[in-house]
Amino acid sequence: MSKAEEIIQKISGRITDLTTLKIQTLMGNMEADQQGDIKFKANQDIKGMISTIDLIDGDIKTELSEEFYQKYPELVQFHQSREAKGSEIIEKNILTLRTIITTLFELKDKIS
Repeated sequence: MSKAEEIIQKISGRITDLTTLKIQTLMGNMEADQQGDIKFKANQDIKGMISTIDLIDGDIKTELSEEFYQKYPELVQFHQSREAKGSEIIEKNILTLRTIITTLFELKDKIS
């Protein structure tokens, strides 16, 4: 299998990830792990909002805690602005991906 074919196969297998965007605005106590990555501490109640945008279906699913909604309206607005920007990002990524796939198929045809 050529390198172009490997890339095409990898992209095809991950197409769902490329058309879905998950936006999270979360609050909780954080800590650094041994690699220096920042993560939420275990065993705590995390407050916030999570939105999943599916560009294909046009569905937007938003989940949020009541406390986050009531106490942090400015963060709710921030999250909503990220949702709007998220749809734009997905659309641009799909156009870029189409260009990459077209180029890879053209390269594959030239090599074969």
